[in-house]
Amino acid sequence: MQRKGYAVVAIALLLAGLLPAVGLVAPVPPPPLPVEVMEPVEEVHTFGYATTAENPAVANITRLQISPSHKHVRLQPGEEEEFTVNVKNMEDEAVNVRPQVVIPPYGEHFAEEDWITVTPSSAELPAKGKQKFKVNVKIPKDAETGYYSMQIAFTNDTFPTPYPKPYPNYVNTLHLSIDVWEPPKIEIMPTWIHDRVEAGKEYTYEIKIKNKRDKEVAINPKIEGEEVYGRYEQVIPAEGWVTISAPAFVGANSEATVKVTVKVPSTAETGIYEGIINLNIDDDSIKEWDQRVHLNIEVWKQPSTPFTDTFEVHQGEDFSVEITVRQFEYRHYGRREPVEPSFSVTLVSPLGERIQPEASKTVKTAHVSVGKGFLPPWEEKSESIYRVTSMEYTEIYTVKNATAGIWTLEILPKDAEDIEYKITIGGEE
Repeated sequence: MQRKGYAVVAIALLLAGLLPAVGLVAPVPPPPLPVEVMEPVEEVHTFGYATTAENPAVANITRLQISPSHKHVRLQPGEEEEFTVNVKNMEDEAVNVRPQVVIPPYGEHFAEEDWITVTPSSAELPAKGKQKFKVNVKIPKDAETGYYSMQIAFTNDTFPTPYPKPYPNYVNTLHLSIDVWEPPKIEIMPTWIHDRVEAGKEYTYEIKIKNKRDKEVAINPKIEGEEVYGRYEQVIPAEGWVTISAPAFVGANSEATVKVTVKVPSTAETGIYEGIINLNIDDDSIKEWDQRVHLNIEVWKQPSTPFTDTFEVHQGEDFSVEITVRQFEYRHYGRREPVEPSFSVTLVSPLGERIQPEASKTVKTAHVSVGKGFLPPWEEKSESIYRVTSMEYTEIYTVKNATAGIWTLEILPKDAEDIEYKITIGGEE
């Protein structure tokens, strides 16, 4: 059927082509419309927007160089700070500059314009000229703590937008952020507990809370799970592992102790376990995040087989072995007492004789911090300011007139972070 349809159309077109031959006149087409020639329009790109001569306001934005363009200040209520802003006119003609404080309609807190004073209040900058402005920031005594943001606009120029703007977006500005803060009324120490523990054992930690207010503050510490990000971390189970003992209140201008007991099940697998102790302090002066104590527990096993190494000695030679084991405080951050490393050593002679040598020299080395952030500020007194941050033991063993052959050194560490040893064969001739 389709082929027949095409045939009819072809015959019709053929007949139409023969019409002039039988005296019929074909219609005359209308004359072509004139072509409008568009003149090229020069585009000016300013601040990322394509503009034309039809939008001269955009192309005529005043260019100022402002340094610094961002400033952050941290002040307590009632304090003030002054700094200098350098403004340079980048135009080839004079520019009138009149600074104004702009408070954006968003943010955590909203400042008032009278917090900021700029002097001089106006200035005419000649072409390529410069001007220094003094900016004084004064925080009222009754200001709330928190973060404030604002701008100081030196001209009325705004960024062009292809859509209506809910508020002006000024071009020549200094962005000013203010952190209004107060010394904490609630002090917590430590805010992080990390320990390397063993399955089947129990460990106790203390969290100190000091209330500097003139009224008591309620607390209700709870263990919470924490979102785990690493491949090997696990969440500390809410039940069975952690027990918290704490008073219901911290008295006015006093301190309290939160006791945290971690009982590691004997069936616990080795690995890292994460959790959060939320102190739930009922006080507006401390943010929720600041009253959380991070709990990081690494379950591990003490080595049960010794580290071994072999060395060769010629007949009658003397040799000595120097062994050092270390432990660092950060591995047990939160414990009140340092963990001391130790080890046992065995020498196996070429004849298979196992020897437990006596140390000819023992050295104990410790690194002590003098109140470097390990204790609450109220405990950093002369009798409790010191903190052992690392501990190491070194022992030297000497064998004289040794039997020739291959000797074996065996070292079994305990509570050690690492081992270092040195074998010296022979002596002075």
